[in-house]
Amino acid sequence: MTRILVFTGKGGVGKTSVAAATAWKEAAQGKRTLLASTDAAHSVGDVLDRRIGPEVADVAENLDAVELDADRIMEEGYGDLVRSVTSMASSMARDASDEEGLPSLPGFDGLFALLKLLDFAESGRWDLIVVDCAPTGETLALLKFPELLGWYVEKWLPLGKVAVRVLSPLSRKVLKVELPDKHAMTDIERLYARLLDLQELLKDGERTCVRIVALPEKMVVEETKRNYLYLNLFGYRVDGLVVNRVLPEAARTGFFTEWAEVQRRCMDELDQVFSGVPTAHVSWHGADICSTSGVAQLAGELPGEEFFAAAPPVEHERYLETDGGWRLELSLPLAEKGKTELFQAGCDLVVRVGAMTRCIPLPNALAGFDVAGAKLEDGVLGVTFEKGAGDER
Repeated sequence: MTRILVFTGKGGVGKTSVAAATAWKEAAQGKRTLLASTDAAHSVGDVLDRRIGPEVADVAENLDAVELDADRIMEEGYGDLVRSVTSMASSMARDASDEEGLPSLPGFDGLFALLKLLDFAESGRWDLIVVDCAPTGETLALLKFPELLGWYVEKWLPLGKVAVRVLSPLSRKVLKVELPDKHAMTDIERLYARLLDLQELLKDGERTCVRIVALPEKMVVEETKRNYLYLNLFGYRVDGLVVNRVLPEAARTGFFTEWAEVQRRCMDELDQVFSGVPTAHVSWHGADICSTSGVAQLAGELPGEEFFAAAPPVEHERYLETDGGWRLELSLPLAEKGKTELFQAGCDLVVRVGAMTRCIPLPNALAGFDVAGAKLEDGVLGVTFEKGAGDER
């Protein structure tokens, strides 16, 4: 069984270095390891001080690396779909020659990079895939995209088939819209099947974990807390926190006294927030890590996977049958009551926490049930459903 370890964190925290060091450490212990970058601004090659491209390259014994080219993956694997969607978007534009240009396909590039990771995992070639993602905001957008797109495709696919069969002959002349052709529809069906496989892999806490890299600085701590909350909202297992660039004990005097005190307060806050989550501290390195020797040195300072395996699995989402209906419990650590909203939209429950929104399809068992109440307590959002509750409000 191939495991996937996703590294995320605010830009500039040393995420790529820690990801590379983790991959190096596991490879040195005999695990066949792939270090993969999904960041459009790839820096894995810079850290390893060698050329890494879109083809898997051998780095060291048991260690390979690749910098995924999302555009290339998209073109080679889903060319008909991309061309059809682009053509449809172009035909819907009021003026393709205006200054705003043609509509883009936001999120699609990252999605196809994730689908390539799914291919790697299914190949059985590696025991561990270490993923160096883009900074926090882009990573969150990337990780929520498969579920979001899957939701849209599930709603649209049956109607889309009818539209292609019935409306396609009229679409260009009457509707002035280029509908997807049968080849693109085949790609959409194939994409939907792969999205289901991808979601199953990413949401399986035994196979996929997210590890957050942070610095003991106030702004980074605040973003790390939001990151942790949003990852839980979308059901991802966070198995550890790596606090990078911690001043060594010998340097916490004199000129660095005040700085050391700031770091101490930040680390105390992180310890409180991430209680129960394995946390590793990495000392400040005087020079940038840009060689395999530097990566190997950093790997020696990181604890092994057995340290992070101590993180207890979290049941992010569960349904409990009650006397009068059902209760849904969502794990939302750090969520605040005034910044958490929810409402029912047909067969979906929409949960909005801060700047993030998740649309949760409700199971068939809840058909005819409506939200009767909700309560956020001790990091768990409990939502009760009762028959006809919507008519009573």
